[in-house]
Amino acid sequence: MNSALQGRKKESWKIFDEIAGTYDLLNRILSCGIDVYWRRKLLKNLPQRNNLIALDLATGTGDVALVLAKSPKIEKITGLDLSRGMVELGKVKVKKAKKENKIALHIGDGCNIPAADSTVDVVTISFGIRNFPDPQKSLREIFRVLKPNGRVMIMEFGLPKNKIVHAVYMFYFRHLLPFVGNLLSKHRDAYTYLNETVEDFAYGDDFTAWMKEAGFNNARFEELTFGIANLYIGDKE
Repeated sequence: MNSALQGRKKESWKIFDEIAGTYDLLNRILSCGIDVYWRRKLLKNLPQRNNLIALDLATGTGDVALVLAKSPKIEKITGLDLSRGMVELGKVKVKKAKKENKIALHIGDGCNIPAADSTVDVVTISFGIRNFPDPQKSLREIFRVLKPNGRVMIMEFGLPKNKIVHAVYMFYFRHLLPFVGNLLSKHRDAYTYLNETVEDFAYGDDFTAWMKEAGFNNARFEELTFGIANLYIGDKE
């Protein structure tokens, strides 16, 4: 793992504070709206029971929490993120959607989850765990707070296996995305950092191996859009 990147991850919340105002807009532009489709995959994989208590780590501006709130299976969602700028924008979105009775967003660390053991039915993270300074500790923490029969769902970027798709995507990912992202966010290297963290992070079978080490059963993943992203799912028996 790149040691310089590892150092920046300890304070990555500062980067997200600085780009919070343009984060949602750039997500839609740079993903061509595919990120919205990817997040809806979470709803299809919720545990098959009602009155679910959900915890969304690295919740950012609350996009995942707002998607989860659409499910009648979900009773309550707590979103945690270390970026105050992102959380404050998320609270505005939650209020606008009139979901204050179902969603609560707070400042919180995904590597040191402020929740008691076995108190949560489902934990989600969408494109956030690669920014954690210790993702394996986070997986152990998630396992700790999940109830028996609880489920973790983690969405994270990967790299396409198809050679042609890989070549086209890497040109976009290494050159066009950082240029447009840094320009529109008016940040010197936020989107260069985001690109580098993806290429430096475990994905596919390597990540599911981490999930198994943390204790999850039936750890698996589904490739999304040629493997540009993966949805990882694991259960606590």
